[in-house]
Amino acid sequence: MIKSFKKWIKTLSLITISSIAYGCRIMPLNASTVNTNYSESFENFANPERGFYVPVNPEPYRAFTPLEISELQEVRNENLSLVRRIYLIPDKFAALPESFLNLVSEDLQTAREAGVKLIIRFTYNWNGGGEDASKDIILSHLEQLEPIFRENYDVVAYFHSGFIGYWGEWNRSTNDLLNSTEKKDILFKILSVVPSERMVTLRYPHDKTLIYDNENPLTSSEAFNGSNRARTGAINDCFLASIDNAGTYKSTNTSIIEQQKDFLNQDNLYVVQGGESCSSEIEAQPYIGCDNALQELERMRWSAINSRYEQGVLDTWRNQGCMEEIKRRLGFRFRLVNSEISHSLKPGSKFIAKFEIENLGWASPYNPRLLEVVLRNRETNQEYYLRVNEDPRRWLPDSSNIVNVEAGLPENITTGEYDVFLNLPDPASRLYNRPEYSIRLANVDVWEESTGYNSLLRSIIVDTNVGGDSYLGSDYFQSR
Repeated sequence: MIKSFKKWIKTLSLITISSIAYGCRIMPLNASTVNTNYSESFENFANPERGFYVPVNPEPYRAFTPLEISELQEVRNENLSLVRRIYLIPDKFAALPESFLNLVSEDLQTAREAGVKLIIRFTYNWNGGGEDASKDIILSHLEQLEPIFRENYDVVAYFHSGFIGYWGEWNRSTNDLLNSTEKKDILFKILSVVPSERMVTLRYPHDKTLIYDNENPLTSSEAFNGSNRARTGAINDCFLASIDNAGTYKSTNTSIIEQQKDFLNQDNLYVVQGGESCSSEIEAQPYIGCDNALQELERMRWSAINSRYEQGVLDTWRNQGCMEEIKRRLGFRFRLVNSEISHSLKPGSKFIAKFEIENLGWASPYNPRLLEVVLRNRETNQEYYLRVNEDPRRWLPDSSNIVNVEAGLPENITTGEYDVFLNLPDPASRLYNRPEYSIRLANVDVWEESTGYNSLLRSIIVDTNVGGDSYLGSDYFQSR
C-alpha cells in the first residue's frame, strides 16, 4: 500500500513538472488529453526539395568536372537544399562513355553526402545552341542511364525532360523531334527509366496537353497514382520575361495564356513546378515587379527557382521587398497550429492525438513523404514510433489539415515520461535518418536539429497505475 502511494506521488510530480515546463494547466491523472497551441515562426530555413536552387551549368570548365562536397556544403550554408545539375552529353552519335556515367553516379553520391538533392537535365548542346541527337540515340542513352537513376533516385528532387533542342529545352530540334509522336515516345521512355517515385518536367505547358491528348488538369483521384500523366510536371525557364514568358505559353493572346495558366494552377496542385527567370529588359519590366511576381508564383504553385539567374529580376525582388517572402513560400511551408494529445496512459492502452497543420507555402510536397509520431523516454532516450496513414503531399496550399491518430502503446513499454514529436522523414532508406532530408515545421522552438524531429512541446506519462482504455486495434507504436 505504501509503495503504491509513493509511486502515485512520483507520477503526480512528473505530471506537475511537465505541466509547468510547457505552460499548461495541471491535469488530473484521469484526464485523457491536453490541448496545445503553437507559435508561428517567420524564419527562413532549408527544407528538402523546395526553395531557391543553385545552378551548376555545363560551361566549358564544368562540363565534365564532378561536384565537390565543399561546394554542396556551401549550398547548405546558404539555407538551400537544391542544386540544378545540367549534364552536357559528350557524343551525339555514340554510346555514353563510362567516364560520363561515372560522373553522374559520383555526383549523386556526393549530393547524398552533402545533404542536398539534385534537379537533373541532360542536353547535347549548351552555349549558342547546336545539334541534338537522333531519337534512337536518345533512347539508347536513357537505357544506359537507367541503372544510375534506379540506384540514386533518392537524391534527385525531379528530372527535366531535357535531351531535345537547344539547352535541352524542347524549343527546336535538328533531328525533327518536335512533333507530338516523337516527343511522346521520348517522354515516355524517360518516365520508364526514372523510378516511379520521381517526376519529369516539361518546358512548355501545352506539350503536356498534346502528349496526353487531354486538356484537363489532374484531379485529386488521379494524383500520385503512378501514371505517366501524374508524374509529368512543369518548368518555366523564362518566368516573367514577357506577356507569354518568352514563348512558354506559345501565344500572345491573353485568353489562351489565361487558359494555360488556369491549367497549371490546377495541375500543379499535384505535380512540381520549377524554373528560372531569364530577363529584366524593357519587355520584362511590366511583369517582374513584386506585385505581379508574387501573384504568378502563387498562382502556378512554384516549388523551386534559380537563385543566380536572372540577376536583374532577383535584384528587383530584393529592392521592392518581396525576396524574403519568396524564400519562405516557395514549395510547402507547414505550420503546426494546435494539438490535442493523450496525457497519461498505462502500457497497452490507447494513445489518442489530433493535430492541425496549415500549409502556408505556394505548393505541396511532390515526392513521397512519411509522417510519424515519436515517443522518447526522457531518462533512457528509448524511442517508440508510429507511422501515420497520412500523405503530406495532399496538404495543399492554403489548406488546414486535421490529422487524427489512434494507436496502442506496447504492453511492454517502459514506464516513465515520454516527449512527443512529429517526424516527417524521407522514405528512402539511406535518407530516412538524415535530419537534412526531414521536414521542419514553421513554428517557434519545435525543431530538433540533431534528429530532424518536431517537438509537440508535450510529454505523456506511462504508468501502470493510471487509467486509459485498452487498445483493441492493430496499430501499435514500435520500438527502435
